[in-house]
Amino acid sequence: MSTFTDLAEEALAHAKALDAYLLSQNKPPASFQHDNLASLPSAIAPHREGLINASQTLKQLAQGPSGILTEATWACADEISLGAIYDYQLARHVPLEERTTFAEIAQASGLDEGLVERILRHAMALRVFAEEPTGRVCHTAASRQLATDLDMNDMLGVMLRETWPVAGKTNEAIRRYRGSQEPGDAAFGLVHDPGVPMFQYLAKYPERLSRFDGAMKYFARSDAWNLKFLVEGYDWNGIDSMGSTFVDVGGGQGAVALAIAEVTKHMKFVVQDLAGNVEGGRKTLPERLKGRVDFMDHDLFQEQPVKGAQVYFLRWILHDWSDKYALKILRSLVPAMRDGSRVVLYEWLLVDGPETRWTEKQAR
Repeated sequence: MSTFTDLAEEALAHAKALDAYLLSQNKPPASFQHDNLASLPSAIAPHREGLINASQTLKQLAQGPSGILTEATWACADEISLGAIYDYQLARHVPLEERTTFAEIAQASGLDEGLVERILRHAMALRVFAEEPTGRVCHTAASRQLATDLDMNDMLGVMLRETWPVAGKTNEAIRRYRGSQEPGDAAFGLVHDPGVPMFQYLAKYPERLSRFDGAMKYFARSDAWNLKFLVEGYDWNGIDSMGSTFVDVGGGQGAVALAIAEVTKHMKFVVQDLAGNVEGGRKTLPERLKGRVDFMDHDLFQEQPVKGAQVYFLRWILHDWSDKYALKILRSLVPAMRDGSRVVLYEWLLVDGPETRWTEKQAR
């Protein structure tokens, strides 16, 4: 294990590289008020990850075992303040470039002033909002994004209202459904509707399904999930010919199809998903791509209706299902395939073994 000094010097080297990059781009130093490190070039992005990982390791060593476990067990408190910010849309009650008071936020949100003060001061420990010495509240980059970025707001809603309650029931589901591969035998059903799989449940609530798709669009913009890797990492031009078809199975509102359509000329796209999602995609499809991108209601467990496509694409689909149902999804494609058809999977691949880097934690 490295010494504190070794880790600090490693972090310092990465910090200097990031500072030099900001200076070269005539950007101000990093701050919590503005995100100056968004969309880093590929040569610089590893320095950001390196700084995060070295700093986190340094912090955990300084905390010791008791500090590590205490921080982890109290993380549930973050759900309270973030949940209130989401439920009462508190970020939208703070002017984007001005200051306000706890009393004004309370009046706008309908909450008690003392409660608003406690909620926001807890969130400030996460660098969500800031308080000036005068007692007035202003935005940080994080809270400002919550106020202006609908997809990020959807991500917060999905995590708080769909994912976190389910996480609390996961161990109970393991005890109750041990060994089951049925999609209804899961923690989601224990929270929402016993025996009903997540996507079947969400399909009954269009606003929640739309929120889920907004969250997926937000994740797709992040450095780790960015569609640029999909666009640049596969030879789409090699299959971009007249008459070729790309079928995005479970493609939501078409983010993948739109991204690949922008870098190809001839290939046509069919985006398949539940009715609510594809209807949203139809409404937001750019005029320039009409005629190349179509949307189709489709249950991915049923036989694939688009015959002879060049590509059947599944992005972050199979990891949602047990092996039994993942095989069923893949087998539903076989009758539609012809010589030369290919199935392209886009999924997380985890290292076979322990991984302690903080930037790799989310994937686990």
